[in-house]
Amino acid sequence: MGSLFKLRDFWATKCGDEEEFDKKSMVVANIDNESSPQDKIILGSFSGVLRIYQPRQKGFKPDDLLLEQQLDAPILQLGVGRFLPNMQQLALAVLHPRKLIVYSVVRQGGAASAGDGSADPLARQFGIKREYEHNMDRTAYNFCTGPFGGVYGKDYICVQSMDGQLQFFEQDKLVFSRFLHNFVVPGHLCYNPKTDCFITNTSTLDIECYKYQVLHTSSGSEEKQEKSTASDGQSTGTGGKKIQVDWSLNVGEDVVDIRVAKFSRGSSNNQPDIIVLGERTVFIIKEQGQIRQQKRLDYFASCLTPYLYSGDSKVQNVMIGTYNNSIQIYNDVSLIWAAKTPSVPLAMEVSSMCKVDGMIVMLTADGQLSINYLGTDPASTPVQNLESKELDYEDMDEEHRRLQALIRQAVNAGKAEPKEQIQVKAQVPPTLDSPQDGTFDSPASQHHRSTTVKLFLSYSGDEDIENAVLTVNVPSPFQLDEQSILILSLHGSGGRDPQTPMVVHLTIYLPDVTPTGNSIGLLPTSLQTTCLVAYTNPNGEPLTTKTTFLLPLALAGCVIPPVKNPQFKITLDTNRVPPQMQQLFDDIVAGKGELASAGNVLSFQYYNTNGCDVTILVSKNAGRYRIQSGTFEALWLFTSELARRLKLFYVEGEGAGSEENAEPFCISYSENLPFQEYFNSIDVHFKARQSLTGSQ
Repeated sequence: MGSLFKLRDFWATKCGDEEEFDKKSMVVANIDNESSPQDKIILGSFSGVLRIYQPRQKGFKPDDLLLEQQLDAPILQLGVGRFLPNMQQLALAVLHPRKLIVYSVVRQGGAASAGDGSADPLARQFGIKREYEHNMDRTAYNFCTGPFGGVYGKDYICVQSMDGQLQFFEQDKLVFSRFLHNFVVPGHLCYNPKTDCFITNTSTLDIECYKYQVLHTSSGSEEKQEKSTASDGQSTGTGGKKIQVDWSLNVGEDVVDIRVAKFSRGSSNNQPDIIVLGERTVFIIKEQGQIRQQKRLDYFASCLTPYLYSGDSKVQNVMIGTYNNSIQIYNDVSLIWAAKTPSVPLAMEVSSMCKVDGMIVMLTADGQLSINYLGTDPASTPVQNLESKELDYEDMDEEHRRLQALIRQAVNAGKAEPKEQIQVKAQVPPTLDSPQDGTFDSPASQHHRSTTVKLFLSYSGDEDIENAVLTVNVPSPFQLDEQSILILSLHGSGGRDPQTPMVVHLTIYLPDVTPTGNSIGLLPTSLQTTCLVAYTNPNGEPLTTKTTFLLPLALAGCVIPPVKNPQFKITLDTNRVPPQMQQLFDDIVAGKGELASAGNVLSFQYYNTNGCDVTILVSKNAGRYRIQSGTFEALWLFTSELARRLKLFYVEGEGAGSEENAEPFCISYSENLPFQEYFNSIDVHFKARQSLTGSQ
């Protein structure tokens, strides 16, 4: 019969061929006012066919169809209520595009049956009698019903047109009509009898509430308001004053349906909730327009219906249909049941059918009408008793070892890198390019400071590589004119000796200092530049080759006479005797004369930062380095560069064998982390962003 969580089938039929329906195309009620109340299913299609069903037993029988009649126009919506003047009986309201007709359903050919299925089918034939109708000048969209104004024993009808007009009918009389303000497209319409107000949704994703008394007492709104400009420049309308909205709430998504029900468990029975079903969210809204709670859905919703889950309680559960062919049932905001459906539910009602309460009447978009229930079916095949045999633990252990070996082999194998690929090597000069005019001796020089990096590209395969893309990512504030370079053809070795590599020149520069230049005040946070070559090999496989290199430190600043500015400082400890600073930073102190003679101190000033500097003080006896600056942000680049150069010096460079049988070289930081300075820098940055936002 199906899986465990599947809607159980009780009764089903197909309503016509190629007929279309909407979520307002079905109502369930005792429409014929039978003395022993039994609900009937009333359907109306866009093809104008009206059908009434009354199932009597499991499985569809031809006499379950009480009425099938072709009407003159498409049926947009059906409604049931006390619409007949001076009568308490239920009547059927049928909305056509230009007409609202109220019918009474009458039995033809005999008395009512006893309800046990034994009556003559001919005695169960029905007809409809037109009681009254209202012709409309505007194309209708939907309607809602209820005891407007608190009237007792009657139901009135409010019809919404495609252009935003609300027409109010007190049974067989048109009482008044009003136009909604700022109207674009029609939305759902729901009436709350507790507060005597109407709830609708707008194209701006708002939920709006209108009091009936406000609509009724507003004057001069029968004609659509056309804006005109008065002499004082204010906009007025020829139809009178604008209708006031009682409250408005933006929900931020399209609305699928709006219902009024006693849903929240925390509220009293006298306080119903407004349930707004969005595409992916259920909003539970108070009568005053505040969101009581909301539930984010993991699916797109198609329809909604509330129902009483206990005869002794007035609190209701909510059933939601989804576009992934399922229904979800919620008690408050907790999901208590989920079941699959044959197709997407379009309309649902919970009713008493065949003397069984809690049956689910469901209509799908393709016209499949069904009655279902929640539950499970017993297993179709009993569990078979398998013969037990003694376990062989040695075989189990051998199987376990074999499977573990297979898993390790699969994990470690991986996909081998292809032998034929592009190699990229970078040649970075330690100094800057020679200036075309002027010098770089001063940190305030107005000339471009640049360095030209040579990239050598070669391909080890036999064939050529075409349309490779070289992408270069340089750290801020350094710049490169072309960050993406197309390499039309890269020759392979062709089975011969490797070809001469292709050389790509990258000129990376620090922008000039200008009064409006974006580089002013920007400190470099890194010197690392990344180069990535993306290409497709002759076999059609997409491949990438990546390489990184460091820009010369001379591109970020220059050595200056020692500066004493210990406002911010950190101390690094090492387990080696410190080298001379000109040994570590020979690329920036070379040729500086007397600046290079100070072996235990080095001051460095960043370009384009209005004199921002950093100083290194060395303690020869303790192996200690103090980095200090007047700006906290300036410490980072030089600290990381010092640590990198010390590791190279003592691990791979001149100091690698300076101390025999010594411990591995290490750098330690024993002071408290400068969190307060770090947080202050964040605050300054945040205030600067706020000022920038406020000035725009």
